[in-house]
Amino acid sequence: MRVLLDENFPLALLRSLLRDGEQAEHIITMGWRGASDQRIRERLLDRSVLFLTQDEDFLIDKPGAAIVVLSRVRQSRRLEERVQVWRQAIHELVSTPRPGLPFELMDDGRLVPWEQRS
Repeated sequence: MRVLLDENFPLALLRSLLRDGEQAEHIITMGWRGASDQRIRERLLDRSVLFLTQDEDFLIDKPGAAIVVLSRVRQSRRLEERVQVWRQAIHELVSTPRPGLPFELMDDGRLVPWEQRS
């Protein structure tokens, strides 16, 4: 599974995932800063991609084959705490992939399937 981080995530998360041995990329380090949603959606046609974003549009419009995770982790939390919550969720989904299913990652670290949210 290849992790793709949207541009609004800190590069500290990318570095942490790479240290963990994950295959991870970040929109900024790929040179895609400001890339259109359409360009990113092309990557989401791949079942082996896990995309972490804060943009709800990726859950609503034209779902792809990738796992899309919408982060609801509060930006007011310390960076280290946010990185830990994101890492744990990513590790859970990489170890038990569920391609094509969208999720919300809640502030407490719970992964909630998008269809079951209230």
